[in-house]
Amino acid sequence: MAYDFGSQTLGINNPFKKEGLLKAVAGVLVALLGVFTLIQVASELKADKVVGWAYVIIGLYLLVSGIRHTSVGFIQLFRYFVGRSVPTSLAENKSPSEQESAKYERNALQYDAKTLYSMMMGRKNTTFTEPVGFLGRFVHSIFPKLTFLPHPLRMMAQEIAGMVINYLTGIVSFLIVFFIVTAGLAGETATLFAMPIVGTLLLLYLVISWSSAARAIQRTSQTVLKSSGGGSFGVIIAASILVPIIAGVYLDELLIVSGNTQQIFTEASGIFAAWANLGLLTIATLVVLAAVLPLLFARMANASPQTEVSEYRENMQESVHPNEVFINIENIVLANRRYKEMPNRIYREFDPKLIEQSDGKGSFNGQLLIETQPALAEEENNSKQDNKKTILSTIGQIAFVIGAIAFYYLGQNIISAIGAFDSWKLATTNDNLTFFLQALSSVLFTLFAWLTFKSAAKILDAASHLFWGEMHFTSLLMHLNTEGTYTESRLSTGMSIHDSTRSENTVVRSSITPWIITTRIKTSIFATSGMKNLEQPRYIMSMAKNDQELDSIVGEIKSFLKEREAIAAITNERDLSNASQIHQINQQSRAFEPNTNVDAKLSLNEDERAAGYLRNEAAQESVEKDTNK
Repeated sequence: MAYDFGSQTLGINNPFKKEGLLKAVAGVLVALLGVFTLIQVASELKADKVVGWAYVIIGLYLLVSGIRHTSVGFIQLFRYFVGRSVPTSLAENKSPSEQESAKYERNALQYDAKTLYSMMMGRKNTTFTEPVGFLGRFVHSIFPKLTFLPHPLRMMAQEIAGMVINYLTGIVSFLIVFFIVTAGLAGETATLFAMPIVGTLLLLYLVISWSSAARAIQRTSQTVLKSSGGGSFGVIIAASILVPIIAGVYLDELLIVSGNTQQIFTEASGIFAAWANLGLLTIATLVVLAAVLPLLFARMANASPQTEVSEYRENMQESVHPNEVFINIENIVLANRRYKEMPNRIYREFDPKLIEQSDGKGSFNGQLLIETQPALAEEENNSKQDNKKTILSTIGQIAFVIGAIAFYYLGQNIISAIGAFDSWKLATTNDNLTFFLQALSSVLFTLFAWLTFKSAAKILDAASHLFWGEMHFTSLLMHLNTEGTYTESRLSTGMSIHDSTRSENTVVRSSITPWIITTRIKTSIFATSGMKNLEQPRYIMSMAKNDQELDSIVGEIKSFLKEREAIAAITNERDLSNASQIHQINQQSRAFEPNTNVDAKLSLNEDERAAGYLRNEAAQESVEKDTNK
């Protein structure tokens, strides 16, 4: 969104300073580890080029990863550029003065004008959608208030729950395979390979599910809940039972393994087992839950899903032109509701339609849907949960550093495995083969340890960014529907033959039926760092009654109607003095002798009345002719 600077700021500060500081520190530590690795390259290249180049790859990866992480942290520490057009509108903003900002935020709109109108009329909130899939329904059934959170938090909770369920499913399937193998149901040959292969596949499955969960949590702009089914649970359990048994039956017939080879693979499979990595996954799962759930529960406790509105309906008979009613509402009444003089956000333009009929009659109607500039809700954006957020961010950065250390040792183990493989090629002895299998086992352990901590760090970092970035706003949402009819009539004063000043007015009598619906809404947005910091979807969290605001709006409209003048009069002092002088001259010109008898005076009064009557008749005939034309 464009940076629209104004001296009156909206009071939005950078929410990511603590997270950015922790991220920068973690990035520096990882970068230093990369520098330490690169320092060893010169000496290792002299001894062994393969080992030397391996150190180059390890050091460059750690250095680039650390610098990138540090850069992200510094960006979060930089000045937070917030203009006067933030946050994103709820629907397309049709305000003439805000078309430039409306163009930038078009892809981040969560609602449209029809949806907002439907929400106000139906007293409902379409933000709270029904969960999709078995897992979604399961999680929302256990935590009912999860339904009333914004989509990014609901998606995060759903992904973490899926991660835990996948972990439990993997553990159960691994235990089933372990029981089948140890009981001898898989045959002798399958016993040698089943546990290492199943353990590797299980760890690969869990790590992939963790990485997928981290990517889903990072997609804060996604506004539709993902379907999460539970069909994979039965498939994995069935496969863990059938595959070892079927494989055992056919492997015993197809493969004949010597006793010596069987002893070597038995020792190697005993060295490489998935138990250690499963233990790390268990610890990582518990840490993620312990860091995220307290903040999620606190957020659910603050959810207040109200769907209430205030409304006003009345029929009013007033002497005012319909256009003047619309002009007053748009240019005065609604302009008085602006926050820090920011233009109101117009979601349905006030386009009044006047339908003229015969004999000076007609009808009119017009609709308007506006939202005032959202103001930061101070009571919602408090710092009560800052300590928990800091702990979450700290744990995430610790996991990132541990993952970098695990990658360093992964490189060391790969170098050792390469050396063991070279030794086995030179002398294919049982000891060399065992040593190579042990080195390969260490590589697999550190590989999955690195992937585990890396995925856990991504999940914790994404969750931390969500909790730090959520901002709450409050604003007035108003819908106005005005319908009615009007008639025109003429009102004349000063029609006497002796009146020197006359006022003729066309009076419009309107029957106005306004229907006003207002609500004080609370909205939530998940800010990010960078140029699109607040160009994200904004979610309506609650709709509360605001009777006082509605009474104030109605009071201003009625005050305007009551103060309308139907007859045009002289308000200028000089014009009033001139009219008075003309009146005095007319009186003098009509003066007659005081000795005139009473009958003459009466005759003069009758002539005046007759002249006034004829004058009115002439005016009426003129009006009828104009009408017939």
